[in-house]
Amino acid sequence: MQLHHVVREDIDRILQEPVAWEMLKGKKVLISGVNGLIATYLVRTMLVLNDTRDYSIQIYGIARNEQKTRDKWKEVLERDDFHLVIQDVTKPVDLSEDIDMIIHAASQTGPNQFVADPVGTAMGNVLGAYQLLEYGRTHGTKKFLLLSTREIYGRGSLDFVTEEDYGSVDPTSIRSCYPEGKRMAENLCACYKSQYGIDCKIARIAHTYGPGMLLSDGRVVGDFLGNVKNREDIVMNSDGSGTLALTYIGDVVAGLFYTLLQFQDMVYNVSNSEETVTVKQLAETLCDIFADRGIKLVMHIPEGEKSAGYLSYKLGFLKSDKAMAEGWKPKVCLRDGMKRTMESYE
Repeated sequence: MQLHHVVREDIDRILQEPVAWEMLKGKKVLISGVNGLIATYLVRTMLVLNDTRDYSIQIYGIARNEQKTRDKWKEVLERDDFHLVIQDVTKPVDLSEDIDMIIHAASQTGPNQFVADPVGTAMGNVLGAYQLLEYGRTHGTKKFLLLSTREIYGRGSLDFVTEEDYGSVDPTSIRSCYPEGKRMAENLCACYKSQYGIDCKIARIAHTYGPGMLLSDGRVVGDFLGNVKNREDIVMNSDGSGTLALTYIGDVVAGLFYTLLQFQDMVYNVSNSEETVTVKQLAETLCDIFADRGIKLVMHIPEGEKSAGYLSYKLGFLKSDKAMAEGWKPKVCLRDGMKRTMESYE
């Protein structure tokens, strides 16, 4: 399996973590949303485990778009340890294998998607979680991991939130399709753990970036990095006061494996909140890092415009002390992460 050297370095660093990797030996793992940024790293990490440690993990990846999926994974389609499951995750799982572990990583995550397809956004999380949990219940699954979001904490007054600091979400807002869908998915995990004994884990993450992310996708980080790649000025359509806590993909994936294989509680925040930046500061940082490209920040604030896809209130940053106390620690700082991401595209 050929990987860009940045991605391979990330995976080697992940595998150096003192995670209970041996728990994956000989296991069958089902992952939804296999084309996504995070799921891609999870799959590649397990394939490297097979190649370097002979772990014999069987990976089953769920995705909707067959041609896109085959194009993305064409290099590993002939392997006997990687299997595609082409279907919508909201439908009953079309597979007959007993599965040891399930990871629900499929979800629409873009503000534009929340507005254009709120039903699909909500159901991908709720029905997706239900179908995967139900399949797990009837096919011997012992462990289940849900990728959730800091948005489940809702509107609150805290700058940093722990796993117990819940605020309010307006259930009548179209924009709530995403946090409410994730909230219900989390509740289903709790219910299946209580009623059927599946060891369900929930990882709440925030802004994840790194090699393989979509550029110029309508989200701040992707748009800004797309500008950098194309050597374009970064045009800011707001005052840039919104705040971000960005976590590099390698650190997130390490945290997910810790959560799935080793952590004891059900819910963990997995986010690097040490380097919080405003949107404007991020743009300025990118202009500084890539100064040789001659790009600059241009402020262009439309009168009275605010996209319906974006939150109308401030979210607290994730306080990840619990995960860090049990062994996880983010390693890649913002500047290095941005450099690594851009290097992976060139």
